[in-house]
Formats: sequence, structure tokens, C-alpha cells
Amino acid sequence: MYDKGILSEKIADDIRKMILEKELQPGDKLPNEIELTDMLNIGRSTVREAIKILVSTNILEVKRGKGTYVSENPGVLKDPLGITFMEDSNLLLHFFEMRIIIEPQIAELAAIRATEKDIMKIKKAYEQVELAIKNNTDHTSSDIDFHNAIAKSTHNPIINRIVPIINDGIKGGYAKTKDIPESGEVVLIHHKKIFQAIKNKKQDLAKQYMKEHILYGFNETKKININN
Repeated sequence: MYDKGILSEKIADDIRKMILEKELQPGDKLPNEIELTDMLNIGRSTVREAIKILVSTNILEVKRGKGTYVSENPGVLKDPLGITFMEDSNLLLHFFEMRIIIEPQIAELAAIRATEKDIMKIKKAYEQVELAIKNNTDHTSSDIDFHNAIAKSTHNPIINRIVPIINDGIKGGYAKTKDIPESGEVVLIHHKKIFQAIKNKKQDLAKQYMKEHILYGFNETKKININN
């Protein structure tokens, strides 16, 4: 006989298995509480506890009045690197260093593997960056969408999970600085070159242009840090 805590963990594991077996995707809705109770042959209070466990590990998301859904990045916790607790004046520089190591290779792989559908998503993200810059609004979120779209086009599930973690950290890094270190015009030039290289399957150029893009941000950030 399981005690209540252990039973809740077991039911949480059963729900995890159900998500995998039914191949539920991020954003898919789970059966409601009553249906889960019948399916798992367990009490409603235990189902509720199991769902709480899965919400705490970002596998599920409860939308009030709508139901329970598979999270956007199942199992990937918010800020797993603990960025919000890092007090370091060079934090954004550290991010750029990491991106210089990782993202040029991601762009290269994207140029090899991107499908027509992937190319359209990258293009749409680029256009959102362009619109934000032309309207003189913050383009950080659109910029992140652009890089996430490139990561997804590698069709590597590990890369697809790592890049959003890096990008969430970048949001935190930007929040710690007063000015975004890249001018809008340069961002657009770089993004367009990266997009065209991936679209045209020019893997070496995609890698080169991505490296140039991130190096520019690194150098501009370095100037700001020296002057402050």
C-alpha cells in the first residue's frame, strides 16, 4: 500500500507515460480531472496532487477555466541556470561568449536541415524583428524568436531545448543593462544575411554570419562595460 505522497508520485509518473504514449505535443490538452480519475482508477485528490507535481516540474500547465495542458517546453524549468541570482557586471558578456561557441554551429546545422516550413518560420521571425525596429520598439523578444526558429530548424531536440534556456538568460542579461548593445540597423543586416544563408543552404556562410552577428554584440557590450 502506497502512502499518499508516494502514490501521488506514482500517478504523476503514469501521467508522464500517458503523455509519451499518446504522443501529446506542447499545448495539447489533457483529459479533465474526472476522466483522469476514471482512467487511472484513483481518487480525485491524488490526481490533483499528481498534477501539482507535474506543474512544478513544468511538464504541465493549468489554465484557469480552460483545463490542463502540456507545457511549451515540457520538463524544462524556468531559469534552470539560476541567472536571476547571478550578480555579475559581466553577465551579458559571458552570455555572448557562450553564444559564440554554440550558435554558429547551430546556424550551420540549420542550413543543412531546414525544411521549407522552417524557412518560412525563420522569415516570419525576421520580419517581426524588422517591424519592431522600424517602429522603434524593443525587439528583444522578436530577436529571441528568430534565434529559436533557427534552433528548431536543426531538428535536434537537445538543441531545441538548450537554446531557449540560453535565450531566457539573455532576457535577464538585457534587463541588467540599460541599453541593448546592438543598433537596429546592424541587427537587420546580420539577420538578413543569416536568413539568406540558411535559406540557400550555404552552411559555411550561415556559420560565419552568425559568428559575426554575436561578435558584434559582444564587442558593443564590452565597450559599454568599459565606459561604465
